Parts: sequence; C-alpha cells; structure tokens
Amino acid sequence: MNSRKLLAFALVLGLGMLAGCSGEQPNKPVSFQKNVYPILKANCAECHTAPDGEGYTKSGLALSTYEELMKGTKMGPIIIPGQSLNSSFNRLIEGRPGVDPSIQMPHGKVKLPAEQLAIIRQWVDQGAKNN
Repeated sequence: MNSRKLLAFALVLGLGMLAGCSGEQPNKPVSFQKNVYPILKANCAECHTAPDGEGYTKSGLALSTYEELMKGTKMGPIIIPGQSLNSSFNRLIEGRPGVDPSIQMPHGKVKLPAEQLAIIRQWVDQGAKNN
C-alpha cells in the first residue's frame, strides 16, 4: 500500500472512531420518568406548579406531570414531539439566539448543564413519549 492510500485509510478510520465517541447516544431511548422529569422537578417545578407558582400564574405552564407539560401554556403546546428544533420549550431552556433573555428558562437561574439539555432534546426528538 502506498503512503497516500495508507494516510487516507488512517484518516477515515480516525474520523470513524471520533464519530463513535460522541457524548450523545441518539438511539438510546430517553425516559420521561427516569431521565427528563427529575431534571424538570429539580430546576423548573418550583415556579411551574399550579395553582400558585409564579411561572404557572404568568404562563399557565405547570410541570408536575407529563400531561401538564404536554398541555403547554395559555398560548398552547410548547413541545412538538419529534421536533426539538421547533419546540418552544427547547428554545427557552437552551437560550437560543432570538430568545428574549428575560424569558430564558430557568428564569433567574443558571442555564441547565449541556448534558441535561441534551437529554431533553433527545427525548423530544424521540417523540416526547410518556415513558
């Protein structure tokens, strides 16, 4: 094998190995009960609990149950199953460009860690199931 072919083979092999080492595992099912709900409970439910939570009174969004999350806000659903890029919920918690910083969630707190955002994104992309 000449040196060019060997170099090309090594590059392809190396890139393949790097792709297999990414932190996200998109094929691994994400559970609402085991993976997503604990994040919401720890970071969001304090304000988004009916009937008196500040986030609930302002937006109508309660996060005590799967059904409440999927119902959304006074304006309607905030999660489009299978579409984290188009879901308002993901835009707000990820603080994407164009989101008013005054409504980025969790409000007045540190942004969720990247690992938790990835879990929620994967769950929505996998259909936002009540599993």
